[in-house]
Amino acid sequence: MFSYPCWIRFQGRTLGLVWQSEDGTGDSDEDTDRVLTHSGRIVSASTVEALSALADRHGLGLQSAFDLEYSIDTPQDLDGLEALLELPVSDGTCAELLNAWNLFADIARSVGATLDDRGPKASKCYDKIFYGNNLECITPAGEHYSPDFSASERQLMTEILDRGRTILANHLQVDPEREHAPDQPHRN
Repeated sequence: MFSYPCWIRFQGRTLGLVWQSEDGTGDSDEDTDRVLTHSGRIVSASTVEALSALADRHGLGLQSAFDLEYSIDTPQDLDGLEALLELPVSDGTCAELLNAWNLFADIARSVGATLDDRGPKASKCYDKIFYGNNLECITPAGEHYSPDFSASERQLMTEILDRGRTILANHLQVDPEREHAPDQPHRN
């Protein structure tokens, strides 16, 4: 597994998570991306230095940022996602929604929870957001896809994103700066 810094804005705070992804040598087609947990809690830090120290305590070396779009100065905003569903659809809004949906799925997987985001209706919404990114490797040259979401699709996406935020809130460690390694006594 490779480990990367993942900066988010959640409940008004900027937090760094350690996002982990397979190195590509696995035999499974199953998604195994996750965030670092300790004793069932999602570990986080509020500074670059603290995130690096946290990774070190867990025996992990952080790679360069996986997604250079998000950093401690410009974290992925998980607080105001519903507002994006009310904006005119753009490549940028689709990218933000897709990134949040994927991160929430990774967070849920990390703590043994589910977003309940499977099924034909959710899959249709996910696909619309995915294709709305208009990635060069997917969208034919000279074409552009701009998805149109019905009120029921917007409601379903809001519910999925809310479940993701609830899972994160319920499993996020209470005091990120006091996280300690499992075999070391906590020192004040």
